[in-house]
Amino acid sequence: MIKGLRPILAFFLSIVSFFTVQAQADTSNKITGAKAAAIQKTATVSKPPVEYKHFPSTSAFSLALKNKSFLSTYAVVSVVDTVAGILRKKTGIVSNNKLIVPFEYDSVLFINQHEFIVQAHIVTKRTYACNYLILDAQKNSVIDFKAIRITFLGNHLYDIHTATNRFLYNSLTKRSSATFDRFAILDSAFILLTTASEYQLCDHSLNDFISSPFKVLLQANDSTYNAVLYTEWDIYKHTGEKLFSAVRCDSIKASAEPATWDVYRNGNVYHRRYISRAETPLIVHTDSITYSKTLNISKLKYDTIKTMLRFDTVYYQSDNLLMYKKAGKYGYSDTIGNVKISHQYDTITAWHENMAAFMFKKKWGYLTRREELTVQPYYMIALPFSNGAAPVYDGKKWMFITKNGKNINSVMYDSIQKTISGKWYVFSKGLAGLCDVTGRELIPPVYEYLLDAGSDVYVFKKEYLYGLIGRDRTIICKPMYDAFQYDKGNNCLLLKQLYQTPLLFVIHK
Repeated sequence: MIKGLRPILAFFLSIVSFFTVQAQADTSNKITGAKAAAIQKTATVSKPPVEYKHFPSTSAFSLALKNKSFLSTYAVVSVVDTVAGILRKKTGIVSNNKLIVPFEYDSVLFINQHEFIVQAHIVTKRTYACNYLILDAQKNSVIDFKAIRITFLGNHLYDIHTATNRFLYNSLTKRSSATFDRFAILDSAFILLTTASEYQLCDHSLNDFISSPFKVLLQANDSTYNAVLYTEWDIYKHTGEKLFSAVRCDSIKASAEPATWDVYRNGNVYHRRYISRAETPLIVHTDSITYSKTLNISKLKYDTIKTMLRFDTVYYQSDNLLMYKKAGKYGYSDTIGNVKISHQYDTITAWHENMAAFMFKKKWGYLTRREELTVQPYYMIALPFSNGAAPVYDGKKWMFITKNGKNINSVMYDSIQKTISGKWYVFSKGLAGLCDVTGRELIPPVYEYLLDAGSDVYVFKKEYLYGLIGRDRTIICKPMYDAFQYDKGNNCLLLKQLYQTPLLFVIHK
């Protein structure tokens, strides 16, 4: 029976041996695969990002490229070539054993990831230039600022020097900073730019942290800063056209040189602003005097008139008429003794536009040269006519009337004042408005302050801020200024923007 079991036992042992060998083979294969993966991973990690290689000729480079001798991600390759019998080195970039950047540059410097700074000489018949560029090998793109020097600062930031300017460039955000004279890295979070006594603050992405340039940055402690801002001035022509906007300075005033302003920072003139001299001159209104203070008649004629009229005194000559006084009353006669206005008025003024104001029983009215009383004596004050209108005061309010005594405007005013251009400031309830030379209301009295500088653009003040308004009541500039200057010499308006308090901010580290 034992002999009958031997074949069965041998068969069973052979099966067990087979599965044991198979299991060992599988385990060996797994270990080998894991080692290979580990070796491949190690090889991938250890692959250098860049290598620099030099070849004495183009053929030597071609042989190396054919043999796949470049193991790094990028290889900066320089080759010596002969041009017109002169040796010249040219540089390109190889990736995955392929020439991705041709031999067009004098030198190539690897920066990080896929970015390079390259140098190229530009030679023409008349000029020679050496420019630096930023090259992205992955995108195969070149950024040319016509830079004479480029310095990599880290975090995709470049310091760009051109022939005239200096600025920063971020290759990740594609943003450029404003031009500057110098810069400083502030707490590894911000960049402080300095130009012409002013500062700007931006982050490493070159986004402005403070929108407006400021005067100085004060550090209170390790994390607290205080930015002191400049005041900003806008300069307007008398026509309302803006010449300059946001001139940042401590103060500004007209220069001794025509059509210029001196801009002051820290007590010194740092800049001058210029305008064209082809400006409309300032028109200043002057009242024309239509009478003389001396009598332009001979003594013989004077004695003849005195005998004929028996007057007490002759005061002055106006429009070829003599104002005389007789029996305490006033009238007018011509120069040969004919009475034109009888002496029945308490007072009479000179002629303006063929109208004279007279006082009768302590009230003022107006009459013509024919002694027609077109305006009856009703007013406490009557000023001379000009451009067909005369300001009068009835004891309570001021108004402008025509030669027929009609009120030109539908409103009356508490007080009036003449401007340099012949217009009239009008005031009501402490607020100012403006009427033109004919007495017609241009701007109603709704402003705290109003300035007529001799043009059709006026400075007004509302809620403690200044703005500009036109003759047609169009707001040229909303009230946004807290002070202004009138530059009479250049006929311009200098308005200071609302004062900004220092900006306090804290950096959390």
